[in-house]
Amino acid sequence: MLADVWAGGLIGFREAMEATIIVVVFILILKKSGRPEMMKNIWKGVGAGVVASIITAILFKLVIGSFEDNEAWFEGVLMLASAALIAVVVFHLIKHHSKEELERIAEGAISDQEKGAKALSVIAFLSVWREGSETVLFMSAGTETSWAIFGLVIGISAAVLLGWLMLSKGVRIDIKRLFTITTVLLIFVGAGLAAHGVHELQEGEVGLIPVYDDEFWNVNPQWDGTGEAPILHDKGLVGGTLRAMLGWNGNPTMLEFFTWAGYLTVMGILYKRDTESHTPAEEPEPLL
Repeated sequence: MLADVWAGGLIGFREAMEATIIVVVFILILKKSGRPEMMKNIWKGVGAGVVASIITAILFKLVIGSFEDNEAWFEGVLMLASAALIAVVVFHLIKHHSKEELERIAEGAISDQEKGAKALSVIAFLSVWREGSETVLFMSAGTETSWAIFGLVIGISAAVLLGWLMLSKGVRIDIKRLFTITTVLLIFVGAGLAAHGVHELQEGEVGLIPVYDDEFWNVNPQWDGTGEAPILHDKGLVGGTLRAMLGWNGNPTMLEFFTWAGYLTVMGILYKRDTESHTPAEEPEPLL
């Protein structure tokens, strides 16, 4: 239960936070520029992005339903695709717009009397829809239990609350540190998805990767699959939380473990290299 709440919450918070930051910066610029009448265009874009994300979720659910006969195939491929997308998202975050870049975009839109309002609306729409679509994909690849959906709502609500605090209360938040922590956690989520995707494609009914498929270890306590799982089982309270946070598996195959470790190693090296290459002068604080 807690594992699903954690996974859904992290995904919801991380994806909603970036869209929230863009909206917050644009609104603050409009306030400072004395153009509050243009704020409605931002909210129109946000509303359209939310609707588009819901439609995307419904369509994705319909697509998943059509793959029921080949569920293991579909889940395995989806998990690997999601792990790859997380890698792309992580490096996009490293090079995300700084506060100054967002300000230039907003000020350029404000100065364009004819197209400015439309530009702000489109940017807000695309920001929300992009993050919403990524959320749909990550949730579908990970878990869609009611507890995960509950966690997702909590995560999105937390991101929106931070945005409200910054707008209405002038609260200053160390967004750079917050992004660093959540990005590292997101890398672990990606490693877990990659490993679990390999596991799905190694299963008997699929057998697409019939190599190194012996268990590397098995520390899962005995469980018949009924009732609550033992606390240390990777579907139990502690083991499940480690699975959600770190991609832990109590009985991985050799290839599954090497995939998990390899993903973390490669992403860790690339992330460290790229973050070190962006000095404070080159990449200013992202917000406020």
